[in-house]
Amino acid sequence: MMDARYRNLFSPFRLGDLSIRNRLVMAPMSTGLASLTGAVTPQQIAFYRARAAGGVGLLIVEFTCVQRKFGISERHQLSLDTVENLDGHCRLVAAIRREGAVPCLQLQHGGMAAKRQLIEGGVPLGPSDVPGSRGEGGLAARAMSGTEIECIVECFGRAAELGVAAGYEAFELHGAHGYLLSSFLSPLTNRRDDAWGGDEEGRLRFPATAIARVKQAIGKRPLIYRVSADEFAPGGLCIEDMERIAPRLVAAGVDAIHVSTGNGWHSMEKVVEPMSAPEGWRLPYARRVKAAAGVAVIAVGQIRWPETAEDAIVRGDADLIALGRPLLADPEWGNKARRGDRDDIRPCTSCNYCNTIGLAGLGIGCAENPLTGRELDLPFDAGSRRGARAVVVGAGPGGLAAALMLDAAGYRAELHESRAMVGGGLIASAAPPFKDKLNWYLDFLKRRLARSGVRMLLQSRPGLAALRDPRPEIIVLAAGASPVQLPIEGLDGDSVFDAYEILMGDESWRPQPGSAPVLVYGGGEAGVETAEYVAELGLPVLLVTRSPAAKLARSAELIYRKVLRARIAANQGIQVVDNTCITRIAGEVVTLRSSDGSTTDVRACRVLLAQGREPDRGLAQRLAEAGLPFAVIGDNRRGGRIGDAVLDAYEMVKALCAAERPQRELNC
Repeated sequence: MMDARYRNLFSPFRLGDLSIRNRLVMAPMSTGLASLTGAVTPQQIAFYRARAAGGVGLLIVEFTCVQRKFGISERHQLSLDTVENLDGHCRLVAAIRREGAVPCLQLQHGGMAAKRQLIEGGVPLGPSDVPGSRGEGGLAARAMSGTEIECIVECFGRAAELGVAAGYEAFELHGAHGYLLSSFLSPLTNRRDDAWGGDEEGRLRFPATAIARVKQAIGKRPLIYRVSADEFAPGGLCIEDMERIAPRLVAAGVDAIHVSTGNGWHSMEKVVEPMSAPEGWRLPYARRVKAAAGVAVIAVGQIRWPETAEDAIVRGDADLIALGRPLLADPEWGNKARRGDRDDIRPCTSCNYCNTIGLAGLGIGCAENPLTGRELDLPFDAGSRRGARAVVVGAGPGGLAAALMLDAAGYRAELHESRAMVGGGLIASAAPPFKDKLNWYLDFLKRRLARSGVRMLLQSRPGLAALRDPRPEIIVLAAGASPVQLPIEGLDGDSVFDAYEILMGDESWRPQPGSAPVLVYGGGEAGVETAEYVAELGLPVLLVTRSPAAKLARSAELIYRKVLRARIAANQGIQVVDNTCITRIAGEVVTLRSSDGSTTDVRACRVLLAQGREPDRGLAQRLAEAGLPFAVIGDNRRGGRIGDAVLDAYEMVKALCAAERPQRELNC
């Protein structure tokens, strides 16, 4: 049964002659799961099948390169420039269709964003020459000849023909984010003075020619064109430009426009937003393009909840709503929203863990959903050990995930937490400004915990005797880490506090109004976030870091780091003192020593330490000596992100259940 609150979102839609069961679209996202030859793999089929089964109407398969020789953007990118890869696409299309979704293929050429190590000649193609950086000479990209342009137009057409043979029912041209089509359209990168550049009409010629060739190949099947409505780059395209351009794309043959934003070279934070981006912030751009273009529009970006999607359709912002990262967090987003189970949607918090591991070449993944990219893994089952005791120590993200997965596998799980509440590092991570979305995930885990069979013990620090009897199948150590001990005189003073405990909710540190500045010691992610947290309270902050200011928050996720550093630089309440360490704390007098050896005394009413944390291996050592089975995960194992802790939990339970799985013998 459909929840009436979202009746427009789940109403059918016609795109040309194509009937789509609802207004939900899976946005194209690189999975990094393709073979090294660009072929569809079983892992990709399982990944897409799960999202099709999860309730989307239109599923746009990730960017598929039309010319590997010069256009491949990633080592494990799909391609469809030869018939050799056709069979995999046929199987993928069949899997998507079986689940009731419409398969759509996105066609792409990397252009300037092609991976130079993978392409012939090592110099990417673009509309214009781009000089090499860092003074090495040569070209970062070279201008294409007219013959090369015509060749790539044909590549788009040939890939579309192969896509038709595979059974795709719709197609999308990737004309956004700095790839080849968008680089010809943008004055930022197209500086040609021939028929393929110059004024706006000249810059439109290559996209329009590619559109015409693809339309010739696909017949009456719908063609979607993805645009960056605003590149957010000086000299690039803005929304006013796109209001003029969109009708020209329609005149060239486009049936719908997929409205994204940003440019991968200059404004990646507008392509893949950080947590600080407001819910639905791109919708006004979609509305303006829709009004100008007069065709169906797909809105995408920072749409996390069904009410946002429903309201966008009701207001006329868009005709269809694309979800990207939310479908990594929860493939069942559509089904859950349709039946009204909003609170059961595993929420995407825009933490960009998916982006981090993707850039590292580790394939698709999600901090909250370790099954993403691993859909072929068998369900966890304790087998003959069902009902066996499993103990988890520490109720942070890794511990909560471990306890819930152990319970689901059939173990008798108990979860011990030394504090009076669950959450651990999730609480601290959600405390700084603009990171409150992490509370969505914590609330989700609490709801899952409440309806599970996990035995929860708060304010519990189990000793060896309690852990030993009755003997557990596994003891999972997920109790986080402790602050690094520093050789600083006066560290035990009343004005010194652990920054982590402050983010966990400790209020005892707060100074009286009008006091001296608060000194935060540590230029890592935790220190910078603590400084912003304190400044948000209206207190002056002295942020002292041993590293250069350019290295502030250097371990943070790249997109988040860019916007975080910009906020710190613009914050009048935060003074950064770099290349400096603390040598002594005496009351409100703190002695600093700079990298040149000079010292100075500053006044600070509080000193908040954020110099890193390290695992406490004491309990692990005692368990090893006692001969008890244990596993160490998350920060208790090594410092990392929320997704690392959750993945540790997943791999631990997977390994535990693997010992109970029946062996199979092949018949060949």
